[in-house]
Amino acid sequence: MKIKLQVQFHNKNVETTSIEKLVKEDVKSKGVKMTTIDTLEVYYKPEDTSIYYVATTKTGEVVGNDQPLYIG
Repeated sequence: MKIKLQVQFHNKNVETTSIEKLVKEDVKSKGVKMTTIDTLEVYYKPEDTSIYYVATTKTGEVVGNDQPLYIG
């Protein structure tokens, strides 16, 4: 089964796969390999399209974003 999950807010649709892709690109840009990630928590605020995340590696290192990522 394939699921397509979207968030709808104020006549805008955002696919969760787009949010996931943006977050993963930002994590990689910080020099962290996705294979080292143990948990990845993603927070999306549809009212202003901002995205925050906290990634914890298998060794306990915590990586996140202080400035929001935005998706259109």
